Amino acid sequence: MIVKLKPVAGTAKDNLHRAEVEMERVVGFRGKVIDVKAEGDRLAVIVEINPKWDLPEKEKVLTLDLWIRAKTRTVFKVQSIE
Repeated sequence: MIVKLKPVAGTAKDNLHRAEVEMERVVGFRGKVIDVKAEGDRLAVIVEINPKWDLPEKEKVLTLDLWIRAKTRTVFKVQSIE
């Protein structure tokens, strides 16, 4: 799963660590952050979904999509989730 974020303040490069910490907080037991990359003015956060999470894959993705959009603090705006 790739989460595209846009920082509210600062550049994408300045917010790499902050995005990683924020996504780890938001995702929690549902997965883990594998990588964070700056792509222009946006950040791409690669999240591996926890295979032990007891839901069908389709429901995991839908739940995470809704959860990330709702729980990401005002430091970042969620652009897309793929």
